[in-house]
Amino acid sequence: MLTAITVMTKLVAVLAAMLSWHTVRPADAPAPAAETVVQAEPVVNTSDELIADAAPAQPASESIADEYTDADELLGALETAGNDVRRLSAVVRYVKTFAIQGDTQQRDGTLAFVSTPAGAEAGATPDRRFAIEFHRLALDNDSRIEDATTGYRERYIFDGEWLAEVRPFDKQFIRRQVVAPGDKWDPLRLGEGPFPIPIQQRRADILARFDAELLDGLDGVEERGLRGVAGKCYQLRLTPKPEANEKELREIRVWYQRDTLLPRMAKTISQADDESFVLLKDLLTNADAEVSEAELTTALPVDRAGWNITVEPYAG
Repeated sequence: MLTAITVMTKLVAVLAAMLSWHTVRPADAPAPAAETVVQAEPVVNTSDELIADAAPAQPASESIADEYTDADELLGALETAGNDVRRLSAVVRYVKTFAIQGDTQQRDGTLAFVSTPAGAEAGATPDRRFAIEFHRLALDNDSRIEDATTGYRERYIFDGEWLAEVRPFDKQFIRRQVVAPGDKWDPLRLGEGPFPIPIQQRRADILARFDAELLDGLDGVEERGLRGVAGKCYQLRLTPKPEANEKELREIRVWYQRDTLLPRMAKTISQADDESFVLLKDLLTNADAEVSEAELTTALPVDRAGWNITVEPYAG
């Protein structure tokens, strides 16, 4: 079951998790530790088309007619909003800003997401798969652009057990088993994974760990291009309670389209003041979603000649 609060908050955390393994880091940032090879073989730019043409998300099966006046009401609605959504596709922009270095990395691409109900058992973890492909990387406010002409493309695929990181131009394929064989695990569920993001949980569970506040959609949105989107949204701000002992996350903000409660934007701020921002455009759901099984597989290339392949089994 794919709820509205799941899609956007999960995406922010997924992107942060994936790109923490391979990120174009600022020049003065510490270099990541060398990776062990288990197996080897031969500031948001709002002036462009993606922002300017950020059309409303595709309506769900029916619009949400209620008007929510506080965070508690909205969280209650988000528990069930989008219950009929099983497949979702979107154009995605992911922006990472490093506070100390002042550097910005902006990635543009596409998202495909599939959620299959786990069965009748209450609280059972759904089978979730996703694929994210970035085809454009802009560094330091477009001072440096990487795309297909410069040999840039990144793909990240999660099949429920394995997470694959693929760079076709470099012929690099890294496959990590992030879930124990035979287990079902949501790596981003609150209290289980490395990121304390409230994903597909009851309102009471979220409020036990976070203070929630319903803000005006335009609050904190200064970019002119984004205000057109934010003005048509509810904005939910979540801040960790002191007793949660949160060491990484300072704040989450998520914008939900008023008529459908589909997510449009999200921003997280770390304790170090680093910011991660996600914008979704052209959201399509279920039969209209542009999702293919081929893009959701983490299988190794059939022809492995010239590929640098790393396979990392589950380490516990």
